[in-house]
Amino acid sequence: MVRYNIDELDEEMVLGESIFLPSGEMLLAAGYRIKERYRERLKQMGYKTVLVHVEGTEDVMPDDTITQESQREMTCAMSESTKGLSAAMERFRLKSNEHVKDVIAKNRQYLSKYIMTSGMAAALQKFIDEIVSQGSVVLNMSAMQQACPDLLGHAMNVTITSLCIGRKFKFSYDEMKQLGIGALHYDIGLIVTPPEIVAKKPSERTEEERLVYAQHTSLGYVMLTENGSVPPTSAAVVLQHHERQDGTGYPLRLKGDNGPPLKDISRRNMIHRFAEIVMVANTYDMLTTGRDSDKRLCVRDALKELIKMSGTGANAEIVKMLLSIVPLFPVGAQVRIANAPRPELLDFIAVVAKNSAEHLESPQIIIFQSKNRQKIKPILIDLAKHPGFELELVV
Repeated sequence: MVRYNIDELDEEMVLGESIFLPSGEMLLAAGYRIKERYRERLKQMGYKTVLVHVEGTEDVMPDDTITQESQREMTCAMSESTKGLSAAMERFRLKSNEHVKDVIAKNRQYLSKYIMTSGMAAALQKFIDEIVSQGSVVLNMSAMQQACPDLLGHAMNVTITSLCIGRKFKFSYDEMKQLGIGALHYDIGLIVTPPEIVAKKPSERTEEERLVYAQHTSLGYVMLTENGSVPPTSAAVVLQHHERQDGTGYPLRLKGDNGPPLKDISRRNMIHRFAEIVMVANTYDMLTTGRDSDKRLCVRDALKELIKMSGTGANAEIVKMLLSIVPLFPVGAQVRIANAPRPELLDFIAVVAKNSAEHLESPQIIIFQSKNRQKIKPILIDLAKHPGFELELVV
């Protein structure tokens, strides 16, 4: 299977993966020809890429960091939680002219039934179990489900990324759970932030709007405090995920020490280690999805940006750990051969067939198109055994 941009699909192509609605209902089954109406529906749902059947690449299938079934369960649970919170806050606003933080504080016991629901808890347990059971952690973001509301999809990606980082730092099961709860709810304050402000890119917001947006950390924290399902360490993630290592973040201007996010009782008045992880995961997902900018960065460029932020903005040790689990060329991705020991292969198109945790920069590839985009007999090459190749990500 080969990943194609949604705008490159034509009616001769055959879908290589089944497409599900967030509810779990199947929309399209693998094997369907991709009619124009299907392509337009997928675009409306937020899909940017899909896997397509290409002869000779049938065995290429991205490994899910988290199974699609577990992702759908979490999407449904988060969607119900978000709808309940939004509806409750709307009722409270209609009855009161008080400041939103005061309204939340007065009604947080009522709001608690929509926070870390039993459905979210069950789905989170599956997330942790699936990640812990893996022999090695490789974060294949391109295999994650795309078809869910923007903020929910973003929160789920951030949660999965955070848990993978926690696994690499050998967190205990309880630490993974606390981290996961914090990651799932880290942007919960945006539910009570004016949607017209949330929808804007950071560069488009006025100074007044930036101040309103920045309150989402404090508002979310108030929503979670005194909730028996949310540990204080998880609530700290919500409050502190916009803090920076150099102390220029918000809302508390806390600093970090760029050390490993391991339990250390001597750390006082510093960014909580779980918040440092979620900050890195959040930034990485925003860079690769283009959520807060007009441009989506490829994995390589996103990691370069994170490295630039390392030390001053993002915790350097956590960024280093993320680099160790993110393949530059995800399985299923189209790549162009930019350099090769065999010059005749220059500019040929291949698909990434397999990644190895020990050689993330040197995957196995299957060349399936000439530089003129003509089909050729598939050629399998293991770049770990054949050095000298340079790849450029196409899709």
